[in-house]
Amino acid sequence: MLDIDEDKLTEISKLDGCYVLKTDLAKEKADKEIIHDRYKDLKLVEWAFRTEKTVHLEIRPVNVRKENRTRGHVFVVMLAYILVQELTKRWRDIDKTVEEGIKELAQLCAHRVVMDGRSRLNNYRVSLLLRP
Repeated sequence: MLDIDEDKLTEISKLDGCYVLKTDLAKEKADKEIIHDRYKDLKLVEWAFRTEKTVHLEIRPVNVRKENRTRGHVFVVMLAYILVQELTKRWRDIDKTVEEGIKELAQLCAHRVVMDGRSRLNNYRVSLLLRP
């Protein structure tokens, strides 16, 4: 027969949804609020990895063997991530996601017709995203 200690169960249930953060930093270097805030910042790191691998960048693993190629791949991935961050920040006020903005930019086009060595027709289709 199973014995359930209801008092103990009630006491333990008070911690439901709580978590403990452990660090080797001294209290003088970082108080509990700073530790908690840095832990919460991990969501930004997770967002970065999701961004690199999904819709915005579609970065997939690349098998490279040489150090300079590995460094080059990481550089390109990080540069793309920085661009996504910047676009997210700048397009927030116009209520555009990075994905929506990139789709609009993909529609941006310009045609130039040259006749007898001179430009005769310039036709620019500019997305609303680029207009002030």
